[in-house]
Amino acid sequence: MDFYISVALIAVSVGLSVAAALPIIKILQLSGYKGKGVFAWWKATKYDVLIRYIALTAFSFIAMIVYVGCFEFYEYARYCAVAFYIVLAIVFVASCGKSGANSLKYTGRVKRIIVLLLILDLAVGAGIAWAVYYSPYFQTLTAAYGILTPFIAILSTLILTPLEKLINRKYIKLAKAKLDEYKPTVIGITGSYGKTTAKNILRAMLSEFGSVLATPGSFNTPMGVCKTINDNYKGEKYFIAELGARYVGDIKELCGLVNPSFGIITAVGDMHIETFKTRENVAKTKFELAESLPEDGFIALNGYNEGSRELKNRQCRCNTILVGENTDVYYDGVTIGCDGTSFDLYIGGEKHAVTTKLLGAHIPELVCVCAALADKLGVPHDKIVCGISKLEPVEHRLCLVPSANNSVTVIDDAYNSNPMGAKNALQVLSKFGGKKIIVTPGFVELGALEKECNTQLGKDIAAVCDYAFLVGSRADDIKKGATDGGMSGENIRVFSSRVEAVKALTEIAEERTVLFENDLPDNIK
Repeated sequence: MDFYISVALIAVSVGLSVAAALPIIKILQLSGYKGKGVFAWWKATKYDVLIRYIALTAFSFIAMIVYVGCFEFYEYARYCAVAFYIVLAIVFVASCGKSGANSLKYTGRVKRIIVLLLILDLAVGAGIAWAVYYSPYFQTLTAAYGILTPFIAILSTLILTPLEKLINRKYIKLAKAKLDEYKPTVIGITGSYGKTTAKNILRAMLSEFGSVLATPGSFNTPMGVCKTINDNYKGEKYFIAELGARYVGDIKELCGLVNPSFGIITAVGDMHIETFKTRENVAKTKFELAESLPEDGFIALNGYNEGSRELKNRQCRCNTILVGENTDVYYDGVTIGCDGTSFDLYIGGEKHAVTTKLLGAHIPELVCVCAALADKLGVPHDKIVCGISKLEPVEHRLCLVPSANNSVTVIDDAYNSNPMGAKNALQVLSKFGGKKIIVTPGFVELGALEKECNTQLGKDIAAVCDYAFLVGSRADDIKKGATDGGMSGENIRVFSSRVEAVKALTEIAEERTVLFENDLPDNIK
């Protein structure tokens, strides 16, 4: 009986250890399964999360020592000692389950990590049990599970990396074979921002001319693109691939997978400057798309964005299309309202009045760069205009959200944010009535530029908003900018989470328009 009780306690402890590791696995998933993403998360949270694991270990150890010290004579003291760890671990797992806005996605890779983590935890648990079975005092080493948990999770990910690369190669091979079989016209879209919106705009235009498959949502990683091809491609005429990047070489890798003949670069900015280190590395990486295109291919550059416009001077073997003032494709006469964005689109000297439900001053420039490429692909101008009119807003990207309260208008731009995107969002907000409120955590992943950009964001907020509800660790920089810009400190409130900020909105009873600008994933605080 004694043996079976020990085995049962080990099994329960191991199960709880795996459950306690799930928050770490979630951060690994959000960080592209890179261990340094977890360490960056710890640093961003001032090691609060790691301290929680240490506290689990410390409290469990203290409780065990006290109990065993008082009841060592009791035959089953060691079992009760381990029970303290189990109880505290249950509390830990329950509290972790209530935190965070993102859910862990149980992909094949995550399941493999959990299985290996379970095996490693069993080995650790069995080792502890074997080493200390006859000593109630040493049984307190069970508490070591707490501090070991995050590191065993990271170790599991590292051990499985070679296997994951082999599995990825298999999916990449299948995706390449499918594209080689059907030979669609492949178009790659990249940029510091505007990729997803441009993808949807181009898809709407090309859909008027032929069948189109585009990567859904933000499936812009190698595995996301492969999954789209392997699961959804059915021989469509056009395949549009959104190409994301966080490091130099990422676009080149994606182009090696899909072999695009045409491309669009929406913008070169400071997004992910924390991983790219310099703006030059951002530009270099985005231009990898142009360098991957064939001689008879075309790369369309957004001339309204300075960084993208400057790429015109770089050498590549493909043809270059630049849109903007003094080019063949440009826009004029923009008006923005509750119904969307209207403007005049010029293509090759022809003027077209267009209206789209999409909101924002950046929409016309993205329409231009997509229209220029669609024109080169032979899409008639009337079909380009028709496609624009059919565009629907993308969730969490400057879209109006229905509200049960008629006095409240909600603008959702929470997917992500950057300095230019935030200016556009504030400009849209300025067109609406009532008290204007922004809920934002500011900008992230801008490296050395982050403080300056968030301070400037505060100044921009002061010029448009009546209230600023700031969330997270960057609130002080935004608040300083807002007060410097003339906003009263009484109208600036700081919250630890978006949930708290949303609850506080009910305190403002007047007619109001609320802009949700950016929302942080759980690996960034």
